Amino acid sequence: MSKVLTFYFDFVSPYSYLAQTQMAKLLNETDAKVKYVPVFLGGLHQAQEVKSPPFIPSKAKWIIRDCHMWSEQYQLPLAWPKQFPFNTLSLLRICTWLQQNKPEAVAECVDKTFRAIWEKGLDCHNENLVGEYLHSQGLDPQALLVAIATPDVKQGLAKNGELAVAKDMFGLPVFEVDEKLYFGQDRLHFVQQALSGVAMNDGPK
Repeated sequence: MSKVLTFYFDFVSPYSYLAQTQMAKLLNETDAKVKYVPVFLGGLHQAQEVKSPPFIPSKAKWIIRDCHMWSEQYQLPLAWPKQFPFNTLSLLRICTWLQQNKPEAVAECVDKTFRAIWEKGLDCHNENLVGEYLHSQGLDPQALLVAIATPDVKQGLAKNGELAVAKDMFGLPVFEVDEKLYFGQDRLHFVQQALSGVAMNDGPK
């Protein structure tokens, strides 16, 4: 039976983007299945009383440099957004709506949205451009605006955030395998070992 990799992410997180670009390779090598869990990173930081790294100038500089080094390592394009951080609440609610109504479309939507933002420079604050992007993916932007405003969708995304807090997450991406958590895209080698059934000494219980 294939193991399940739960991937907690937000589109605003460049490290979540980097992790997503490695997802197909990881799943293919381990014969695992992925479960995507969108989490509003701003809300997670607030709940855990963590100051977002982009608002700390010294950290912000390091993050940009670090992400570009990783993109070169992976041989990936990286179009750093002109406005960073940016609001992804609507996009995360769209993912939540898809999970509730079209679960088979979630994986493709997540991958293409990450690439639209971080490779092609989609401006998430430009409603017209976001609408055009959604339309290109076969989605009706106007209908989605109505759909994601429903209590079911809003509460669904909020519950994901509550789950993240309950699991002591403080940032994203986070990966979960067999109820064990791994923080950061630079931990993917540990995730691969966990999916492959390799026993690891992960500290005191």
